[in-house]
Amino acid sequence: MSRLIFFALLFTCACLKIQAQVNYVLNPSFEEYTKCPYVLDQIKYALHWTPIDSIGDPDRPLYQPLCTPDYCNTCDTTHISGSPEFDVNVPGNEYFYQYPRTGNGMAQIRTLVDPSGPIGLPDVRDYLQGRLYKPLTAGKNYCVTFYVSLCEISGYAINGIGAYIDDGSIDIGQDSAGCASPQTAYSPQAVTMTIVSDTMDWVQIQGLVTASGNETFITIGNFSDYAHTDKILRTVNGGSFYLIDDVSVVEFGTKPIAGPDAFVSPGSDSVTIGSSEEGLPLTWTILGSAVPIGHMGSLKVHPDTTTTYVLFLDICDVGGTDTVTVWVAPAGVGNTQMQFANLQIFPNPTTGNLSVEHAKGFQLSIYDVIGKEVYTSSITSEKAQININDLPGGVYTGQIIDSKTGAQVMRKIVKE
Repeated sequence: MSRLIFFALLFTCACLKIQAQVNYVLNPSFEEYTKCPYVLDQIKYALHWTPIDSIGDPDRPLYQPLCTPDYCNTCDTTHISGSPEFDVNVPGNEYFYQYPRTGNGMAQIRTLVDPSGPIGLPDVRDYLQGRLYKPLTAGKNYCVTFYVSLCEISGYAINGIGAYIDDGSIDIGQDSAGCASPQTAYSPQAVTMTIVSDTMDWVQIQGLVTASGNETFITIGNFSDYAHTDKILRTVNGGSFYLIDDVSVVEFGTKPIAGPDAFVSPGSDSVTIGSSEEGLPLTWTILGSAVPIGHMGSLKVHPDTTTTYVLFLDICDVGGTDTVTVWVAPAGVGNTQMQFANLQIFPNPTTGNLSVEHAKGFQLSIYDVIGKEVYTSSITSEKAQININDLPGGVYTGQIIDSKTGAQVMRKIVKE
């Protein structure tokens, strides 16, 4: 049994390593850093992220230049209330109380200032700029996604928060004054037209872009001036601050990868499913439940009973799903699995007809991604034909049960 688990885990790890990188954004969830942030304006410590003003001196005194986003990470252990150090502590500080959507890091940006408000500043902005690991391919469509959460200190909740993809030209010739002003000459490809006022949950912002072929940068902020930004007054504080996490640029049509099925024994260590890719618009659920259990590419699980997990990837409203089953195998699992050693279900994917071989006397049930049974039939021959033409395209889970012993096995079925 231990040998079976070892090879199953080894195969899982191998599959994860050979998967191609699908997120073009480097350090998309702000996990990698050169130094733990300890004060405001230190986005320079998050690898591959900078202010839009790369000409300005990143070591200027606090709050200068005004276009510098903040880097917030749970690694910050300073807890001095009322000091700048406390403002980047996670999860709680004087700006917000929020955990990152995934991992330990996130960014914070100023998106608006009321020029007539109590802060006493013009309408200055932060623009967060990241890098892609390679240029986009001309003519291809890509889905741009990022997540925001409003900071409690904000005087305004606003719309217009967006992401702009380009070759870095937005940064050419900027100085601290230029980058601190609204960048109205640029139109973000992913932008929210509704006001984001949620301080508890993370709100998704998405947009589709057709690449020119020279895009290597992504810049996030509010690209509208004060007069053209829709807003809701919350407090007398005339500023607006948002947290940013999980930034992705993904080729349209990309499918999620939940990984191969895995085996654990009762009381064993957890097993990791999925992939190690960060920052993607992913949601994990358990088959039959719509309650999210995670958003990272990989998920550590330790079920008490055999469980099927569903991975959903949202690519600009065109969702894709994949499933993975973690078998909790009691003593003698080897004999149980041998009952199904010759079982074959093909073709898979299928356009509507399935051949089921070496399952005579078993029962086949098919479930959709929310756990609803959509087909069931007894297999009466060694080579049976199953018609699922009436089922819509998608990923299903087939359950094959030996009615005599109660033993069962799960198979993923894809209907095109």
